[in-house]
Amino acid sequence: MHNDVILPLFEEWLTASFRADGTVRLRMRHVRHLARRVQLTLADEHHLTVALGETRHLAADTRHSILSSWKLFYRWAVARRFVLLDPTLLIEQIPVPVRMPRVAPDEAVQRGLVNATPRDRGLVMLGRYACLRLTEITTLHMRDRRGEVLLIRGKGDKERYVYVNQPLGVALDLLEELLPRGHYFPGETDGHLHPQSVHKIIKRVTGWNPHALRHAGATAAYRGTGDLRAVQEMLGHTSLSTTQRYLHLDDDARRRVAAATEIGWSGRLAA
Repeated sequence: MHNDVILPLFEEWLTASFRADGTVRLRMRHVRHLARRVQLTLADEHHLTVALGETRHLAADTRHSILSSWKLFYRWAVARRFVLLDPTLLIEQIPVPVRMPRVAPDEAVQRGLVNATPRDRGLVMLGRYACLRLTEITTLHMRDRRGEVLLIRGKGDKERYVYVNQPLGVALDLLEELLPRGHYFPGETDGHLHPQSVHKIIKRVTGWNPHALRHAGATAAYRGTGDLRAVQEMLGHTSLSTTQRYLHLDDDARRRVAAATEIGWSGRLAA
């Protein structure tokens, strides 16, 4: 089967599988990249190994994502019997180094909020206090708010409820007073601001990107409650392991962990 035939079929399946639009575009971009180098239904492990080697200049997480797309494609192709054997089966996944999360300091956020406009204050607070993703901030609509609760549609169009704390509630109230009912952050030509514009605004106001604000909010939420499951739900993560990677341990926490390994420490604490 020629690439021009099988690629639309794969894209149709991805879309029908209720994957997010961005995920579908990413997977198709990766598979099209491979299709420019090989005939997909005739490729073997050697062909894919060579193609993967051409990506060695890219970051590990990017290469991991590319190979994941190829593996997904061939699992689908084997299940549909477009190919007999999966050529990615024995290709080991690209390891991604675990790095410390970048966490926006509270001082930088507070300093940025001092002279921020109502719009910019809302953008920053939704990232730091509600821990929303960039696209979730950008597309937030006033109809999504029910008092102290926001209905958020996240990755894969999954819905979750996020509660609004008092400072964020005040910021949203002001925007609702200043703007006609609609998106909290309307664009000049579209319904809402573009995510890149929101990213630039938050970076200008705080010196940090929206993801660093999300990490900071998640860390503060866990430090204040110790409830990893509730933080997971707030962030909209499928697995607890993903949530754990968002949490940043400060030096005091590391000292407490080190002290707790001392023989007899628990007994002294109990005494």
